[in-house]
Amino acid sequence: MSCDTLSNLFSTLSVQVHAFAFCEIQAGWQLAKNGMPDAILVHYVLAGSGTIVVEGQEPLRFGPNCIIIPPRGMRHSIGFAGAALAVTAEDARRVLPDGLIALTAGDGSRDILLACGSISARYAGALGLFDRLHDALVEDLSGSDRLRHAFAFMVEELVQPSFGTQEVTSALMKQCLAILLRIHLKEKGAQSPIFEALRDPRLVPAIAAILDAPGASHTVDSLAALCGMSRSGFAERFSATFDEGPIEYLQRARLQRAAKLLTASPMPVKVIAESVGYASRSYFSHAFKAAYGCDPSAYRTRATRMVQALEPLPYREAGAAGQDTGEP
Repeated sequence: MSCDTLSNLFSTLSVQVHAFAFCEIQAGWQLAKNGMPDAILVHYVLAGSGTIVVEGQEPLRFGPNCIIIPPRGMRHSIGFAGAALAVTAEDARRVLPDGLIALTAGDGSRDILLACGSISARYAGALGLFDRLHDALVEDLSGSDRLRHAFAFMVEELVQPSFGTQEVTSALMKQCLAILLRIHLKEKGAQSPIFEALRDPRLVPAIAAILDAPGASHTVDSLAALCGMSRSGFAERFSATFDEGPIEYLQRARLQRAAKLLTASPMPVKVIAESVGYASRSYFSHAFKAAYGCDPSAYRTRATRMVQALEPLPYREAGAAGQDTGEP
């Protein structure tokens, strides 16, 4: 993958922090978490050493100043290897006196202390940064003073939220991810699982066209022509790389752009549907509900309520709001 491609992707990187919590784990305990389909969990190890176990995979060790990113949507446990005691995040949640959310496994001893965030990170509003991450990513960032300072600043901002906290934390998280990727790519390069879907440079023009204009009248033929490939060769290679066909990928990108517009724009649902390539609102609503579990209007209402819940005390009340917040 060329440096120009990476640079173009970074220029469109959008990061948003949805919820935040401290995780405190006593020796002999594990904390189990369910993955979320529309967000990723980022764990920063403030103190202690332990393991993360993703369902069906071998344990991976971590230590202080490590960043841990499990595969999106997958259940995982963090704590001490072979621990006989475990608790789920739902049962471990408690609200500290200052309103911050803590997930506590054990008696509150901080043998392992994590700062955990639920975030979305996408390129051009559609391509998820960690969509193709199949194994947990564990990176030791002890050698990066800049990243440790940026993360400490973000934690301080979230502990004492004020006007502009969401914008500040999102910018800091983007900086942390950028530094993480820089360190990660120095070791893994283009073989990084993060960029697995973009290893074939022939497909980049098609991906760029979809992300730039998901509402355009793309077809397999038009996308193949952009890549200088035959229709059959393009479709076969695209499916092998992305685990879905080009039209399925296009529809997913359209719905992800629509979801973003529903939360950020007052445009009527019909106008949003047309802007992302759906001529029929009913067909759009059906496709959206199949992907997100509710119709577009309900999705917008839920997003509005989340914003209202965050307004006086950003992120503190987000954790208390429960499932709709994307609790870490």
